[in-house]
This record gives sequence, C-alpha cells and structure tokens, in this order.
Amino acid sequence: MSFSFSGAKNVNYHPFDNESSSEPVLLVEEVPLAITVNGITHAVMMVTPVHLDNFVLGFMLSEGIINHASEVRDLDLQHIESNSTDSNIASLSINVELSPRKLAQFKQTRKARLGATGCGLCGIESIDHALPEIGVLPRSSPIGHHILLNLRGTLFFHQTLGKETGAIHAALLLSKQGEPIICMEDIGRHNALDKVIGYALTHHINLHDHSVLMSSRCSTELIQKAVRAGLSRLIHLASPSTLAVALAKRTNLTLIHLPKKDAPRTFSSSE
Repeated sequence: MSFSFSGAKNVNYHPFDNESSSEPVLLVEEVPLAITVNGITHAVMMVTPVHLDNFVLGFMLSEGIINHASEVRDLDLQHIESNSTDSNIASLSINVELSPRKLAQFKQTRKARLGATGCGLCGIESIDHALPEIGVLPRSSPIGHHILLNLRGTLFFHQTLGKETGAIHAALLLSKQGEPIICMEDIGRHNALDKVIGYALTHHINLHDHSVLMSSRCSTELIQKAVRAGLSRLIHLASPSTLAVALAKRTNLTLIHLPKKDAPRTFSSSE
C-alpha cells in the first residue's frame, strides 16, 4: 500500500500585489478514495492520502461493517486511471476483502439501506439510518483537570502537516493516563478519527478509558464512530452541536470542549 504521497505538496501562487511573479506554498493533499468491499462499490471519500490502511480499517469499524481486524482478509490499494487531462489530479481505490460471514452480513445490510432510500413520507426510514441505535458505553474513569489544561499545546506539538499547512484536522489519541499515543491528520475530521480508530484496531488497543482530542467541533457522526469503537472520551477545541450533546449523554460518552480562554466544559460525563 505504498504510494508517493506525503500529505502535502508545493503549489505555486501569484501574489496579489505582484501577479507577474510566482511563489510556492505548501498545501494539504486531497484525493478521492473509492472504497469497495469484495469488489462491491461502497463509498467515495475525500481524504489526505497518509495512513490509508488505518483509515480504511477505522472507517469499516466505525461504520459498523466489521468488529475486529481479523474480519478483514486483505486490503488492495490501486491508482485509478482518470479521464482528466490534469496529471496533478490523482484518484485512489481500496478494495476490502471481508471474511465470508462478514461479507454476507454486509450484503444484507446494503440491501436494506438501498431499500430504505426515499423522500417525503418515506423519509422516516432514512432518518432511522441517520440516527441508529449504537449501544451504551461502560462507565469511564475521570480525566485529570491538569491534563485538560495543557492539551491545546500538546495537540499542536504532535501535528506534522498542521504545522506545515495549517489547513487540516487532527485527532490525538491519549492513553488512560492522558499520555499522547498517536496523532492522525486529514482534511476531513471524520477521516482523522477513523485513522485513530484504525491504528488502535491494528495495535490491539482497547479504547475504554482512552480519549481522543480533536481540532474540530463535535458532530453526531463523530459520537457514533467513537461509541462503535468503544472510545470513552471525545475532547474538542470547538463547541459541539446540540444533537451531539444529546447523543453523547444517551450513549454514556464523555464529551468535553476546551475553549481558548475559559475553563474546560463538560457537556456529557460517564465518570
């Protein structure tokens, strides 16, 4: 799964006050990634093409397609030939080979979701899929206030692409003791969390009592992904949505916001 992507590349621009000159600036990479399951088209995601194996495994787990890494038999990453005349536009495809039992479950779920699409009065079925029952997390241990106070600087310290480009989301996995484990970055906030989940999956890390610090606001999709992965705590640098708070309380997930100046705000706690 090795391709020549670094996550950022130099792109020339013209200064507004001197359009005759050209200067390079480092920008975050964004490519379309087609995900197929045993050859069946599943999704196309816009991603930053680093740690793609972790991303796909985390995506499969957080979307409820797999429960364990052993249910994925193989990952095959390929370039996709583009019809575009621009040689700078890259496209990728990953085929996920599931075990026979998981493949049968995937096909059944896929049929159900296809049958539930609609609008108007039939739309209630689609809403059910948007807010599925995802279970309840076990109680977690408290996180130290002193750990929270230093997390903004900790996240910036562990970012790589963020320091170079600035325009990228980050998700930092913290141990039970609040120590940094791995920082994942992506142009999509959901992708960054999926990369962390995939990393934990491949390194056999049980995410109970662990935290993920994210640079973005918290949405319902992030709550759903965290709960499916068994993650106890989400900490965000931006405030959450109302529905995210309600879902966090319903699923027993600890949800914390770290404002720039004020004290940390706990919106939901399982402690």
